[in-house]
Amino acid sequence: MARLFNADEIFTIGVQIEKNGNAFYAAAAAHTDDPDLKKLFLQLAEWEQSHVAIFEDLRFRLPAETKAQDVYDPDNMVHRYLKAVADDNVFVKGLTLSPDLLVWTSPLKVLNTALDFEKDSVVFFSSMKDAAISTTGAAEVEKLVLEELKHIGYLTGEIRKLGE
Repeated sequence: MARLFNADEIFTIGVQIEKNGNAFYAAAAAHTDDPDLKKLFLQLAEWEQSHVAIFEDLRFRLPAETKAQDVYDPDNMVHRYLKAVADDNVFVKGLTLSPDLLVWTSPLKVLNTALDFEKDSVVFFSSMKDAAISTTGAAEVEKLVLEELKHIGYLTGEIRKLGE
């Protein structure tokens, strides 16, 4: 039987994904000379950081029973697994902050990479929300999905501008 994630685990993954996104956008801002792109990346980094705060607040407000583990885990392996899930699925640290990407061969490449990450984020959060055992925080996660969709809109607009 597949193990479903509880709300605490989903929010833990969410925190890591948003931290990874913040780091990606901060790096992108630091590696562009275009003032409009720098402004966009800094804004996106700020939004990702605000999402970290939202997920952390959601975790804080969860009832104790939704945080209870159903397995013995003295070595904190569940936390390690959840961090790995976040790092390996959305805003992958190893890829997003690699020297190859930081060369920023073109602003269009960076924007398209960011767009792909945002799309993955929407799919991931939507899937995790649906896989949750508890509906605790489902509405808040849905709000974050809508925020990520706004990011997609901003990035798509910038990609169109560069394509003209």
